[in-house]
Amino acid sequence: MTQGQRRVWLALEEQKRRRSRAAALSAPAPAILLASDGHGHLTWTLNFTSAYGQINIYKSADGVTWPSDTYDGWDLASGSRDCSGDPGYFRICICDDNGVDVPPYSNAVYSDGL
Repeated sequence: MTQGQRRVWLALEEQKRRRSRAAALSAPAPAILLASDGHGHLTWTLNFTSAYGQINIYKSADGVTWPSDTYDGWDLASGSRDCSGDPGYFRICICDDNGVDVPPYSNAVYSDGL
């Protein structure tokens, strides 16, 4: 290998490393996206996989302060839950087998309780 070929090879290897680091930095953070029809019918999607199959559902009157106790527990794989009839803000979080939250928490959504 000539000196010129070696420089080209080194430049290509460095480019591969830079691209690999950039791809690792641009990977999205784990997130749960919670949606509501406005009347308490909640649906969610995740951009990651979980070793746990349950979620904790939380309800708040103002969407800012959240009680430490759960409003309800539910199955993660179902992808939806009907919490109609109770106005307020809702958010969810995956929980382990003991009911302890495993962040991240979802965004908060509002339900009018109808």
